[in-house]
Amino acid sequence: MELIINSELLKKCGGGSSEYWFSYNNYSVINIRDLDTGNKPDDIGLTAYYVSIGLIPFITISNEEIIRAFVRKKASAKLKSIFDRISSDKFIEYFWKYYNAYPELESGLDEFASEYSRNKVAEWCEGNNVNYRFAD
Repeated sequence: MELIINSELLKKCGGGSSEYWFSYNNYSVINIRDLDTGNKPDDIGLTAYYVSIGLIPFITISNEEIIRAFVRKKASAKLKSIFDRISSDKFIEYFWKYYNAYPELESGLDEFASEYSRNKVAEWCEGNNVNYRFAD
């Protein structure tokens, strides 16, 4: 079996959400809200139950992580220095303020985000012994 890395799968790791888990049983990524926990023994925690049925948390990639990586790749040393000092709670807001003002940030974000996410999912697969292939 192989996990197919495509745009649909990449949506499941975006936004830093931890609601998606990978199943070794059928190589799918499922939303844990859709999982029937009626068979869970009372003496086991929910996370331990998920692991016991062959699930592990799927990778989460936050928007901030992607944009920080984009800045590291595209920005000048001066701009990188400015962004390094911005706290997480204000980072996205400040990025968009600088985005239109600095030509080096104006292009390629969508392509970068897609490639970054594809690479991170592939790294996650390799680290968790999950066979994978890219579909698109």
